[in-house]
This record gives sequence, C-alpha cells and structure tokens, in this order.
Amino acid sequence: MTMKLKRIVLLIAVCLQALSLAAAPRIVRPGVKSPTTFAIFIDSRSYEAAAAEVDAYRAAVERDGLGTYLLIDEWQSPESVRSEIIRMTEAQPPLEGVVFIGDIPVAMIRDGQHLTSAFKSSQDRDWKDSSVPSDRYYDDPGLQFEFLRRDADEPLYFYYSLSPESRQHIASPIYSARIKPPKREGADSDELLRAYLRKVVKAHAEQNELDNLFVFRGHGYNSEAPEAWAGEQIALREQLPALFRTGSTVRFYDFESRWPMKPYLLEKMARKGVDVALCHHHGSPDMQYLNGYLNGSSMNVSIENIKLFLRSKLDGRKDPEKRKAEMIAYYGVPEAWCELSDSLHTADSLLNRAMDVHIEDLYDRPMNPRMVMFDACYNGSFHLDDCIAASYIFGPGDCIVTQGNSVNALQDKWPDRYIGLLDCGVRIGQWGRHVHYLETHLIGDPTYRFVNRALPGTDLNAALTAKASDNKFWLRMAAETMPADVQAIAMRKLADNGYGKTADLCEKRVAESPYGPVRLEALRLMSTSRSPRFNAMLVQAAGDSYELVRRLVSQWIGDCGDDELVPAAVEMLLDDELSLRVAYHADENMMFMNPDAVSAELRRQSAAKHELYQNEESLQKRLKRIADKQAEQVETFKYIRDPQNKMKRRLSEITYFRLYRHHYCVPELIALAEDADLEETLRVAAIEALGWFGRSYQRPIISAMCERLLQREQPRTIFEQTQRTSKRLEAY
Repeated sequence: MTMKLKRIVLLIAVCLQALSLAAAPRIVRPGVKSPTTFAIFIDSRSYEAAAAEVDAYRAAVERDGLGTYLLIDEWQSPESVRSEIIRMTEAQPPLEGVVFIGDIPVAMIRDGQHLTSAFKSSQDRDWKDSSVPSDRYYDDPGLQFEFLRRDADEPLYFYYSLSPESRQHIASPIYSARIKPPKREGADSDELLRAYLRKVVKAHAEQNELDNLFVFRGHGYNSEAPEAWAGEQIALREQLPALFRTGSTVRFYDFESRWPMKPYLLEKMARKGVDVALCHHHGSPDMQYLNGYLNGSSMNVSIENIKLFLRSKLDGRKDPEKRKAEMIAYYGVPEAWCELSDSLHTADSLLNRAMDVHIEDLYDRPMNPRMVMFDACYNGSFHLDDCIAASYIFGPGDCIVTQGNSVNALQDKWPDRYIGLLDCGVRIGQWGRHVHYLETHLIGDPTYRFVNRALPGTDLNAALTAKASDNKFWLRMAAETMPADVQAIAMRKLADNGYGKTADLCEKRVAESPYGPVRLEALRLMSTSRSPRFNAMLVQAAGDSYELVRRLVSQWIGDCGDDELVPAAVEMLLDDELSLRVAYHADENMMFMNPDAVSAELRRQSAAKHELYQNEESLQKRLKRIADKQAEQVETFKYIRDPQNKMKRRLSEITYFRLYRHHYCVPELIALAEDADLEETLRVAAIEALGWFGRSYQRPIISAMCERLLQREQPRTIFEQTQRTSKRLEAY
C-alpha cells in the first residue's frame, strides 16, 4: 500500500472514530461502590434545563447506597437506549434499574397482546390506538423485537413487532420508570421537572416508615363484590401486619362511603403523612371514574336517576324528538321525564363533573401519598402529553411515584401482589418489576423506599438482583417464619431458577400456610409449571377462605378444562354463588368445559344440594344454555368456512376464542389452522387463537400441530404465527 493511500485510510479511520465519539452519549459513571447500580437516562435538552436538579437527584440516590450512572444524549431511537442498558446489565456490578427523564423514545409494541392483562384490539385500527406503549422494550432485553416504522405525527413513537422467535413471556431483570413532565397550556414543563426533582431529593433525606395507607374502591370495580373487597382487607393485614398495630393508620374507602365521593377522596389524598394509596377503579388517560348515579331505594332517587339516564341519551342528538319518541315507547316512561333545557344541561354537566376526578382537578391540588397505585385503565398513559399518573407526581404535593397502565387493564388480577415487600425496605422499582404486565409502568422515582421494619438486617434490594439465582438464600427467605410476602417472592425466585423441589414447596404452602397471599403465590407458580399435581391443588383450593384464591382458582379451572375438574367447577358454581366474581367465572366455566360432563355433574350435584338449589327450572335453564352454546359452536365453524360470508365477521368468530376458550372446540380450530385451502388470514387467526389455550388439557395436540406446521413449507405469516404460538405454549 502506498504512503498516500495509507494516509487516506488513516484519515478516514480518524473521521469515523470522531463521528462515533460525537454520536456516543455522555456517560457519568457511578460515584460510589455498591452491590448493584442504577442508571438515569435523560435527553440533552432536559438536562440542560435541569442540570443542577438532576445532579442532586443522582447524588441523593447514591447517598442511599446505590451507585448511579448518568447518560445524556439526543436519543434518536429506542435502539440507542436499549443498547446502553444491555451493556450495563452485562457489566459488574449488575444494573438493578433505570429511569427515563424527559423525551426518551417510546416503543409502541404490536403482536404482543398476550403479554398484557386485558388489551384485545384489532391491529387494523390506527397504530397509535392498537399498539401498546411499553417500556418492557427496555427493561426486558430477553424479549426480541422487529422494528416496523417511526410514527409520522409523533416523532417519539417507534413501532415494533414482538418477534416470533422471541421468548413470549415477560421476565424483566431490571426495573424502569418514567419522569416525563406534562406538556400543558400555561405550564412550564422544565420548571415542573425541576420542582419534582427537588421534591424527590428532599424525600430521600427522610427516614419514612410505611405507617399510613388507604385503599379506595370505585363503582363497578370487581362487580362491587363485598367478598372481594373484604378479602383484600384481610390479605393486606397479612402482607403489612405492622400497619394494623397501634400507631399506624389504615383506611378503606368505598365509592358508597359518601356521594359523590370525589371531594372526600381528594381530601384524603391531600392529607400529610399518607404513605401509600391503592386505588381500584375504572379510568382513562385524564379521568379517575369514582361514582355512578346515586344508589338508593327511595322512589325519588330512582326517578331522578332515570331522568338523568334519559337526558344523557338525548342531549346533543341531531334529532332529539325522534330519539325521545323511541325511548318513551321502549322504556314506557312519561314524556316529562325526557325534558331538556339549558338549566338541566348545566346541572347535569356539573353533576357528572362532580362524580369523577378530572385531570384539571390535580394541577394545583396537593396529592401527598408518597406512592399511588392506579389499578385502572389508561391512567398511566405516559406516552401522551399528560395523564393522571403523571399529574399526581408533578403537582404541588409530596407524591413521589405512581403505578399506572398505558392501555386498559384486567380487573380480575392480583394488584396487591408482593405489596408487603415495601415494608421490607424494597425499592418501589424492585416491587414494580415483579408485578408488571406489558402495559404497567412506574411514573416517578423508582428508587424510593420506605424504612425496613419487617426484615431488619436483610437487604432484599441487592438480593433481588445480585442474589437472584442464589437458591440457598431464597430457601432461607422461604421459611415459614418469614413475613408473608418475603415467603412469596422467595418461592417466585426459586421457581424462576428451576429449583427442583418447587412443586413440593408450593404443594405444602397451599395445604398449610395461614397466609392467603402465600397460598395464592404457590398456586400462581404452579399454574405455569405443567405439574401433574396442579389439578389436585386446584380442587383443594376451590374452597379457600381468601376470595381472590377462589376467584383465580375458578379461572384456572376454566383455563385447564380437564374433565376431572368438572366436579370442582360445578361445586364452585352452586356453593359460591354469593361471591360475585367467583360465581361469574364459575358460570363461564360451564360453557368452556366438556358439555356432556358438565351437564351430568350439574344434575348430580343439584339433586344433592339444599332445597334452594333443587330448582328444576333453574337447572333446565343452565342445561339449555350449555346445549345452546355447544350447538352455536357447530354453526360457528360452518360460518367460518363459508367463503360467501364477510371476512371481517369470519375473523371475529375466530378471535372470539381468545377470550372464550371452549376446550372442545380446539380440534376444529386446529383443522382450520392446517387447512391449506382456507384463506391465509383465517389460518393465521386460528393459530393465534390457539396460543391462548396455554393451560388447556388440549395443549399437547396444539403443540403437535405447531410441530407439523413448522416442519412443512408454509407462507411466511403462517410460519411466524406458528412460531409465536409454539413459544407461548412453552411459557406454561
């Protein structure tokens, strides 16, 4: 090589290195040594606007014994952030969590609805609405994604498909959170950020015990079932026993405690000294739905509620007179009850506003609980300019961190799982990563923690990361003398590590533990173990004293569908019908399981029950419903196969099985999936629907179908969906 050419090559190399250095983020390494580390990711503009406050926040976290990286960049894509996270997770000491401050790219996930608790949407809709904004892209590097495109209108939105080759369940090794100041008219986002970080630094300097908690339940939540509400209160006493002793404060507020409840809830939120608020209700990005119309048995209350309902259906209609006539005829109400006027419109608007918390109510109002959990749909829509969960922490109060959901969320889940760890000094981020779905996010500082009262001398924070695979440590933590949620998380770690005697441990705890949350954790772990003992454990737990155990057992019985579970399913239907959510799932199970076995067992048990249940008319209604549903499924598959029918409806009939898993229909779904003459779109839908039968006794024949399809040449869409379904089945 000539000297001139060498100089050109050297010059190019220097230029490339310079470009590489220019593109690299500015990284400030931890200033203290610690068993685990933490990382702050912030965009350059936000850091410039709040450098002093960000540096003070980093110093506060390090004073708490957690070495902290600071990474500053323009962050042009999610990949640039993820690559840095992966690099740090592979380093020593290990990374335990991250926080994203300011404008950090948002991964909008597609083809991963099975990782959510409830989100089911046609992906033919607008991508903004049919994708899940999720930071699992960042905190679970084991998930694999394929980049699709960047949004044309929202430059921070990047769309990804969950790869068919990826693991199909969440197992985040680190936690994550967002600190993204709202963008609203009349507010300085930079000052909101600075004020929030100053508040966090002050909070870190305190030694705060978790000694003040309240729980709120909104209307329509969990069918307003009294047993579900009572069961949570009992379980919280087992998870956080110190809270129920003299010197601590626990309150449980129901939507019917006062009407409307809004001013009372906001007053409770504004009280100084509240540590944790657990909020169970319905929601949207900018509202907490608290109340419905006033409940009451008096005639006047009922009439006024009917009038309100009628006006709500008429007000704003293009042709109110026509609609009024239809409603009078349909409901048989007097015309006077359908009266509209400007004064009534104003009164109704004021009443509706008084029943729910609107985001504007939070702008200048102090929300003081250090942590608030929003067990609600959409309250945690962090990708938007503003949301309820963000407004709580960026207001003038003491709120430091919230948990919310970016899309809709399931009610019948376990929202308080591991909540007792907060009294063990566990950082809220560490708690959060062990309970999150694809849509679940922490908003605020994830490193905040309360004083360790329940397990002094043991650092669970470091252990959850640095000793995650240390079975000897977790076996000690699983001892029956340990606090309930310490036992629960220890069992979880042992199961995650593939500990060989996990089934023995779980079986023993289901049979013997005095703690409902421990029994539920054991069942939850067994539900994905493929253990042949699981069915017997379900039968044993069907009469558990903890309502949530019975509710989830009823779900799992329906998910499994085995004939040997039919007696337990029918017994739950007949014996637990006053537990509304348990009864709901038990009733659904009658449709999902073997119709012949269910019908025979219903006849047998009904005859042997108390005379209240020896109701021939009620029995015949149930039997008819089962027979009708079975006949309906026969017609359904005929409809799907008929090319003369509309494709949209045919697809809908298949996607129905994602939610309503009739086990006896699995062979028909497999036949659709393997029918080479059927439209490709329908075959893909059938394969996808079969992925929702992970706990089914039919799983082996679904897995065999996947093997057959993967061994033969298939269209790309068929092959990829089969990969996804096959890997989903591996998670059970």
